[in-house]
Amino acid sequence: MITKEIIDHWDGEPVVQFTMENKQGLKMEALNFGCRINGLYIPDDKGNVENVVLAYQDVKDYKTDSLYLGAVIGRVAGRIPHGRLEWSDDIHHLSLNEGPHHLHGGMTGFSHRFWDYEIDEREDKDCITFSLKSMDGEEGYPGTVDIKVIYVLEQNGRFSIEYEALSDKTTWISLTNHTYFNLSGNQKRDVGHHVVQAPVECVFELDNDLIPTGELVQAEDTPFDVKKGRTLNDVFSENHPQLSVANGGFDHFFVFEKNAEKKIAVYEEKNGRMVEVETTEPGAVIYTGNNIKDSASFKEGNGDIRAGMCVETQRLPEHFRDLQRPTCRIEAGQPYKAATTFTFGTKQ
Repeated sequence: MITKEIIDHWDGEPVVQFTMENKQGLKMEALNFGCRINGLYIPDDKGNVENVVLAYQDVKDYKTDSLYLGAVIGRVAGRIPHGRLEWSDDIHHLSLNEGPHHLHGGMTGFSHRFWDYEIDEREDKDCITFSLKSMDGEEGYPGTVDIKVIYVLEQNGRFSIEYEALSDKTTWISLTNHTYFNLSGNQKRDVGHHVVQAPVECVFELDNDLIPTGELVQAEDTPFDVKKGRTLNDVFSENHPQLSVANGGFDHFFVFEKNAEKKIAVYEEKNGRMVEVETTEPGAVIYTGNNIKDSASFKEGNGDIRAGMCVETQRLPEHFRDLQRPTCRIEAGQPYKAATTFTFGTKQ
């Protein structure tokens, strides 16, 4: 079932909130502004249904949001050093919105735009298809691109995000979703009791601006080795220079082992809530909310460091193409497709 409600108006545009709910009682709220996930309600191991994502108390805070709460990110997720895209003799200068660098699509990006939408309710699943057109030269990117982002809630409890894009010129595209999870429910505590497990081969080394240096940090015998699962409090207690660069936690691109199942599992030790994140993409940025400010006001509490964590599945930056995994550069007329599925439950 999908319902929709106009909850505000900005600059002559209606802010529409959609509520998707399945027969199991899983409920998700989303906005037409940035395709933002504005609430996600799931049970714990005792059946208590609570919100497990960060969302602003006042919807107007999304207009100036710098945390990208719940948003679709594009054209390219992550940081592009000095806003410079280069391929052979083809050089493009992007907008600079984080000091001397380009972050998450630029000054506006897909996260701060209103999207068109269509609703499709079926017996086995409900879908919202968001769409927009990104024009040639927007934020400095080449090519006019038609983008679709499809939110799918199945009756079996799975929630999927499907991404599609098509450009009329060679360009760069890597879409993700920037939802902050806090499986404690209603933000009762920070994410320190979350356990993260993933088949990680390596992570990108970062400089002091959180820009990949081009070097890789092999995960084995480091805080990034989460193959067998690690509690984030244990990670936060580690003394590692790459954790220090990221203000005491993860903000790194985790590259999956080449032949492993592309799945990240996160569960909360105290209540058993779990989400399995399965993707078509070669890796994900895992961000543990190291820079959330206490000035933020969320639905379930105030902002604070580590109040939520993100699993941002995405493609590799182009300069890591030697890893022989999908990168963000696509040719004119080449369809871009990606998908990430979230399966919710409790750990027995």
